[in-house]
Amino acid sequence: MSTKSTNESRKPGFVAKTRKGTGEHAVYERIGVAWKNADGSFYIKLAGTQVVSDFMLYEIESTEAPAD
Repeated sequence: MSTKSTNESRKPGFVAKTRKGTGEHAVYERIGVAWKNADGSFYIKLAGTQVVSDFMLYEIESTEAPAD
C-alpha cells in the first residue's frame, strides 16, 4: 500500500503556506496541503508555486472546510 494513495483518500489535516512581505504588510499564500502519517511523518503535496526558502504548516480547524 503506497502512502500517496492512502493519504489522498482522506481530507488533509494541514495547510502549507509561505509568507510574502514583512511586518503588517505580510500576506500568506497557500501552497499546498499535508497529511500526518501513522508513523508521525507528514505527506506534503505542494501545488503550483516555487518555494524559494521555507514554508509553514498550519493545522486545519475541524470546523473549517479545506479550500483548494
